[in-house]
Amino acid sequence: MRRIVVLIAAVAVAVPAVAASTVNAAAVSQAPTLDPATVAASMSYLEQAYGVSPAEALRRLELQLDASRLDTTLRAKASATYGGMAIDQQHGGVLTVDATDQAAIKPYLTQLPDRSHVRTRTVANSLSELTTVRNQLATQVDAGADSAYLPAIDQQANNVVLWRRTPAAARAAVSQPGVVVKDLPIPTPLSGPVDWGYCHPLFCSGYGPMRGGLRLDYTRDDGSMGGCTVAFNVRSTGGGFPNNTPWVLTAGHCAQNKTNFTPTQHNTTPIVNQHGVEKYAYPYDYQFVQYVDLTTADAWLNNQTPHNTVLLYCRPGGLDSSQACNGQNADSGSQPITGIHPLSDIKAGWVVCADGSASSKRNYPQAVDSGAGADYLPGTRCGQVTSTDVGINTNICARPGDSGGPLFSQVDNTALGILEGNLPGQNGSGPCTSGEANNYSPIGTILDDVNAFSGGKGSHFDVITTPNG
Repeated sequence: MRRIVVLIAAVAVAVPAVAASTVNAAAVSQAPTLDPATVAASMSYLEQAYGVSPAEALRRLELQLDASRLDTTLRAKASATYGGMAIDQQHGGVLTVDATDQAAIKPYLTQLPDRSHVRTRTVANSLSELTTVRNQLATQVDAGADSAYLPAIDQQANNVVLWRRTPAAARAAVSQPGVVVKDLPIPTPLSGPVDWGYCHPLFCSGYGPMRGGLRLDYTRDDGSMGGCTVAFNVRSTGGGFPNNTPWVLTAGHCAQNKTNFTPTQHNTTPIVNQHGVEKYAYPYDYQFVQYVDLTTADAWLNNQTPHNTVLLYCRPGGLDSSQACNGQNADSGSQPITGIHPLSDIKAGWVVCADGSASSKRNYPQAVDSGAGADYLPGTRCGQVTSTDVGINTNICARPGDSGGPLFSQVDNTALGILEGNLPGQNGSGPCTSGEANNYSPIGTILDDVNAFSGGKGSHFDVITTPNG
C-alpha cells in the first residue's frame, strides 16, 4: 500500500497547555424552558446514572440546551479563540468551555442563565484551527469510505487524530506536531435478529404472525439491499397454486430489474422468495411472493393467529411522526382486515390509514437503510382520500421503503390498496411536511388482474379476511 506522507505547515497544532478558571458570577434565576414531560427519559437517565434529583436532572438538560446555542454563537462570533466545549456529568453537571483567550469568550458566558455551572479552560488551539488541519488532512489522505485513514478532531485533547482504519495500512509519516496517528477501534457489527420486546415494523421476529406493515429487505443484483413493506396476507386456491397456498403481497416494483433469487428478509431472516407472481405497471404494480419453504410459512403464518391483520405502530407527534393510535404513548397492536373495497366504493374525503416501514440508518442503525431520509419514522399514519382516478390518491406522507405498504379503513376494517409512490411533483425525504401526497394501487384492481393473469396459473387469489383464513 502507498506510504502516506502528511506535510502541513499552515497551522501549528501543539499538544494543549491547559489551565482551568472559573467564571465567577452568580446564576440568574430563570424558569425552565424545557417541559419535563418531553424530556422524561433523559431525566430518568441522569437520575439513575448520577443519583440526582428530578430538579437537578432538569437543570442539567437546560444547561445542555443553552450550551448548544452558545456553541453556535461562539463559532460565529469568537471563532479565532473558541476551542470547543463539553459537559462533565460525572462531576456535577458542569459545562467546560475551551478557549485560547478566556477574555475573548467571557462576555458570551456571562449571558448564560446557569453560569455558576460554567468553567473555562485555556487550550493551545482554536476549534477553527483544528478544523483547518482536519480538512487539509482529509484532502491529503482522500478521506472517504475506501480510504485507509480518517482524520477527526478530538476536542477534549485539543488536537487532530489521523485514525488508521486497517492494520495493514502503512503507518503515516506526520511531520506536523500535535497530529496524532492512532489505530481506529472497529466496532463489531451487531448481526442477527433485533428484539425490541414487541412487534416493531423493522423487528417483529417472534411476535405473532406475518402482517401488513412489516419490513421486507430485498437484495439487489450488486449485493446492496433496499426495503419495501408487506401489504396483506393472501391465499390461493385451485390451479397451479392450490391448497390455500400462503403468499405475501407487496409492490411489484420492489423486485423489478432484480435478476437474482436471493430470498427476501425480515429482521435478517430469509422469509419469502425474491420473485413470484408480479407486474410492474401502475396501477397493476404488485407482487405475490411465497414463503421460502413450508417450515417458514408455518412459523410465520400457519401456526399462529390471527392471519388477517395489519400492524398498528403509532406514537404521538406531528407530521414527522405517526399519529397516536391509542392515547399518548407509543403503541404496537394489530388492525383486523375483514373485507376489501374495490376502487368504485372508495370516496374522496374518506379517512384512511397506511403502514410503512421506511427508515434511515441514523434512526435505526441495526436495520437496512431504505432511503427514507433521517428522522422519518416507520409506522402507521392516517389521512384522507383526496381523489380517485385509476388509483387512490391520499394526503398521507410516505418515503422510499414504504412501497407496497397497506392502505386500509379502520371504519369498517377493510383493505383498500397498496402504496405505489409519491404523486408527480412530490419527492420527499426525511420528516413529513404539510401538503404531501401519494397514491395507492387499488386492491380490487390487483385481485381482478392476478385472477385473470396467466402468471397465476389459473389459481384464485384472495386477501385473508378471517383470523384462521
